Amino acid sequence: MTVSLSGCMGLIQARESLEGMRGEPVDKPYADKIAMTHTFQTESIFDIIGEYSNSTSFSIDDSVTRIEIYFKVTISASDTLACLEQAPTRYVRPTVTTASGAVLWAEDVCEDVSPTTYDFTPEDFDTLGDFTLEVQARGFGETTLNQFQDDFIIIINVYHECRQYPQEPPCDE
Repeated sequence: MTVSLSGCMGLIQARESLEGMRGEPVDKPYADKIAMTHTFQTESIFDIIGEYSNSTSFSIDDSVTRIEIYFKVTISASDTLACLEQAPTRYVRPTVTTASGAVLWAEDVCEDVSPTTYDFTPEDFDTLGDFTLEVQARGFGETTLNQFQDDFIIIINVYHECRQYPQEPPCDE
């Protein structure tokens, strides 16, 4: 009995030939964006005493090369009205916690914050997994003349790097 292996050997040669034509992979960076913004609008006394609260989660894996946090706060007339430390009436308190519950970044402000960025590398956080952005804030915003409106902007860019092979969909899809 004779067994022919020429068919199998031909498949191996064809696969190697196709892989040779495919081209080299390239490491490509891409970013995921997580944003939380809020503009206060005061329509009743309950809006003044009520607190804005929101949270969102985002995933961190071993492809993450850095995390960038953009933070900006506008509190109307904060340059003339000092913060009342005993009874803060207007404030923004964002916190980013890691999957283990450790605080990666936190702020507690009651006045304007010019656009600021904070950078974190994998050495700055203790674990991978789901991170959480949580914000508590209180502010004022009149809607008649739109001259006094407190607001904040938080944008988190999570930068990844992945190996991109030709003829494959991009990493960020």
